[in-house]
Amino acid sequence: MRLLLCRFCPALLSLFIIGCQVHPQNLEPPPTSVSAADLTTLYDYQLSKANKRPLTPVQAAAQLADFDVIMVGELHGHQGIHRFQADLFANLLKQPRPWALAMEQFSRDHQTEVDSYLAGELGEDAFTKQAQAWPSYKSDYRALLMLAKNAQTPVIAANAPKAIVRCIGKFGPEYLKALPTEQRGWIAKRLTLIEDDYKARFMANRHHGQAPNEQQFAAQTSWDDTMAESIADYLAQQPTHAVMLTVGRFHIAEGLGTVARLQQRNPKLKIALIYPVTADETEPAAPNTRSYNPPIMWTLKVAALPPARLEGEPLPAFSLGEPDCPFMNK
Repeated sequence: MRLLLCRFCPALLSLFIIGCQVHPQNLEPPPTSVSAADLTTLYDYQLSKANKRPLTPVQAAAQLADFDVIMVGELHGHQGIHRFQADLFANLLKQPRPWALAMEQFSRDHQTEVDSYLAGELGEDAFTKQAQAWPSYKSDYRALLMLAKNAQTPVIAANAPKAIVRCIGKFGPEYLKALPTEQRGWIAKRLTLIEDDYKARFMANRHHGQAPNEQQFAAQTSWDDTMAESIADYLAQQPTHAVMLTVGRFHIAEGLGTVARLQQRNPKLKIALIYPVTADETEPAAPNTRSYNPPIMWTLKVAALPPARLEGEPLPAFSLGEPDCPFMNK
């Protein structure tokens, strides 16, 4: 019997060696495609590559590990998208490369409050009040901040302050010349005001029935340029790091907006876009490939949102009121 067992020892040994060479990631069950019918709750999602192959967050993080910037678009308030953002970021933090989180949801003038919260110097109530966190912070973004806090990784308050953006929307980019030095630093040094594809897309988008004007486009691009500059500046200071940005999907659609403005500042960056679509929407348009280094785009499919209004119900009254622009009055 001992001799018989020895005859099989080489075969058993080879199987053992082969088994040890399998990477743990490959032991994960292959993902299965999810149809619209499978997206039964607002917490469900399915990520897929351009070739329609679905991916889990673990697989996505591994395949995106060598990208410099990942922009995850969102439909604000969609729980499936926010769940995916947290799942992806948690797995990116397990990669060897250091990752930072950039957020549209916090503006540059509140970077100090963000840093203080991450350092444990502010409680959550004080932080959300002082940093003017979005009303949906606890349901939509708390998980991301907790991941960053526990991992001691930076969070970039990437956006432009809303109050200044509203004044740009009223007076145009000329308003920036009236700002004191500190406030001027909260907006990108230069705004992209050329006649590009993004401007054409924005001007064709009627908001509450009104066609946008030049001042409103200047306000829109001040968000995009500021977020792009915030990321570019961070990576210039931390060239070995990578950044994941959470941002409304219009800002990254077709590789325009924030994407194009970041590429203008650093054409060599390797950028990935994750664009969400609901189950009742068509696939997104591919990124503009005319750039020097076009980004890749993956699709995040989520359940359709419930209708905001039924047929015949009136549009809600909408008014932001008159912006307070004190520096223009001096």
